[in-house]
Amino acid sequence: MRLKSFRQIADWTIWLYLIIPAIVAFIVIYRSWWIEGAPPWIQWMPIELFFVAGYLFTWLGTYRTYVDGADKVFLVKKRELFYGLKKWGFRYSVLFQALSTLVITALLLPFIIQHYQLTSIHVGSYFLFLLSIKYMIMYIKFHIKKIEGKWIRIFLTIGFFIVVSWGAQAIAHLWENHSLMMMLFAVVIGSAALLLYFPLLRKNSAMEAELLIENEEKQKLVNMIFQMSYDIEKTKVITRKRPWLFRNSRRIFKKRTAVNGFVELFVKVFIRNSSHIMTYFQICSVTIAAVLIIPPLWIKCFILGGFLLMMWSWLAGLWERIILSHPFTKKYQEHDAYFAARKRTITVLYVVAIIIVGIPITIGLLAFNFLGT
Repeated sequence: MRLKSFRQIADWTIWLYLIIPAIVAFIVIYRSWWIEGAPPWIQWMPIELFFVAGYLFTWLGTYRTYVDGADKVFLVKKRELFYGLKKWGFRYSVLFQALSTLVITALLLPFIIQHYQLTSIHVGSYFLFLLSIKYMIMYIKFHIKKIEGKWIRIFLTIGFFIVVSWGAQAIAHLWENHSLMMMLFAVVIGSAALLLYFPLLRKNSAMEAELLIENEEKQKLVNMIFQMSYDIEKTKVITRKRPWLFRNSRRIFKKRTAVNGFVELFVKVFIRNSSHIMTYFQICSVTIAAVLIIPPLWIKCFILGGFLLMMWSWLAGLWERIILSHPFTKKYQEHDAYFAARKRTITVLYVVAIIIVGIPITIGLLAFNFLGT
């Protein structure tokens, strides 16, 4: 299901600029961690931060039953068939979360084994710790999802996050010297979470929460990729009556020309819609992080080259989606003012993006060279 949805929405820009470079970069970085050792920044990281990162990871995911709205009419009348469907969905979600936790643990193996010189028992206890906490959090999140009050759900989620973090910190102190005891705690917590949730599969009263969870999970991957996709970008729908910026719709330019009119229209739409500006900074931030983290110089150059191509292509496509989306502005697309405004706006935003990326990368590389010497 996940793979099918991903193949439908991952167009050529996603593969060319994100997936393939990410796979190549991951293989190079992970291999360097095993062969050349951990990166220099790991020297200043206490081992407790692994539990902080792992605890944040445990809040991802949920129990799924893969029910749909039509099941209320048909499958709910056939209880055993409906129950069998939910059991298979539950088992799949349990297995999927276990595999995702295993992948996260495998990514940290070079640090745990090579740098901190810990054993396979510590690795196994860390994996069981993350998995058990994840199962328990998924069980509690399901009950919180059934609460109708939005603010009540928010306060309960925050309180539960804090309380579970305290418990996770208490168990984490057993990791280095009492790994077997930590594994025992993890098995008890994880088993309890699964046993408590399993009886809920037979309750029809839980179906509304299950439908809500399914709708959210189906949209999560789609929305994430739509933000970075050029051809099928899904912009955020603004429901407030007045925008936060340019709410009085005053002119940006004193001189009123056709070129300035096109530029002003694009700038206001670009800034007012958070999905546009967030995607702009996401592309920049991902490029900065990738260039600073990846060791080989040729990979850095490849990433920067991909950034330059992707940013220009994305800005050009965004201009056409914004300006040509309305029939009034679309009829002027053959005028000279349209092309002049397009070139000026894209060039300015393109240069700003290069500056945003160039300054942190320059400072970061200089800092790494200084610390290395």
